[in-house]
Amino acid sequence: MCEFITAGGFNHADLPAILVYEGNLMRDALLSDLSQLPYRISTTVDVRLRRPDFCHDCIEIDINDDVWKIWEQQIKHADAVWLIAPETDGLLKKLTELAVLHGKLVLGCGLKSIELASHKMTTYLALTRAGIPTIPTYRIENWPNVDGKWVVKPNDGAGCSDTLYVEQAHDLIRWVNKCNKASSHVIQPYQEGVAASISCVIHQGFARILSCNKQLIRIEDRVFKYAGIEINALQQFWHAFELLAQKIAESDMNLNGYIGIDVIVKADCSIVVVEINPRLTTSYAGLAEATGENPAALIINSLTQADFKWPTLQRHIVNIHV
Repeated sequence: MCEFITAGGFNHADLPAILVYEGNLMRDALLSDLSQLPYRISTTVDVRLRRPDFCHDCIEIDINDDVWKIWEQQIKHADAVWLIAPETDGLLKKLTELAVLHGKLVLGCGLKSIELASHKMTTYLALTRAGIPTIPTYRIENWPNVDGKWVVKPNDGAGCSDTLYVEQAHDLIRWVNKCNKASSHVIQPYQEGVAASISCVIHQGFARILSCNKQLIRIEDRVFKYAGIEINALQQFWHAFELLAQKIAESDMNLNGYIGIDVIVKADCSIVVVEINPRLTTSYAGLAEATGENPAALIINSLTQADFKWPTLQRHIVNIHV
């Protein structure tokens, strides 16, 4: 499912309009945060799901409706757009293109940075160019083809979707060929350590940390399972995460808005970047409680106010299970 919010004019006297599609944790948290701000909020929802709270307008979408036409009409009537959608199959990029086409303020990344961050291979190359530690990434044709701990994942996937863990080279090759994944997947060496993430806001080459999180990920029958996140459970790495996020902000990726950076913290406390999410992530749902601030307000103000002064954030630990 994907969601997006469109917000009306920030310089208008009337209430801005905001749109979100499909109900889930991130959407409901974002709507709740936005409802405390002077914007008119609009959203769409699958007719089979509960209508969300904290919005002024909600359009129900049936299976027979032209969802893209509805989304485009919603975008046309808004002044700003906040997208929550996976990078998979170019969905986030396509929605962003609609917003850009109609001249709306996008409260997030631009098209070039979405395109780059949406693919594991291009992300790997961009991070390598910037001298940022990341995981070696191979296509099947240039993979070393040796036994060891390997992860096979979609080049344009999000989260743990369609990933596989193997220790034998022949198992990897058999799975790739059987499932016809040679053109769609990349291969990376498995990284030992603590799965973590950085929630941050990036704008004009500067990064601000919102939280330092531990991800709850396990392997079952060679498949990765995401069970949730412990927000601020790794705040002892705040400074190290801050330095890393700043280096990413200064890279040629041109990231903007809320960014989720997935990392591995190794036994020697070194940090390796796994991937970059150019959109809201699950941890957003707990940020209001974790920071003691309205995260939507922090993000909007960071993107729209040149003289915005970042407040001192609280660092409460918040658990989110999915």
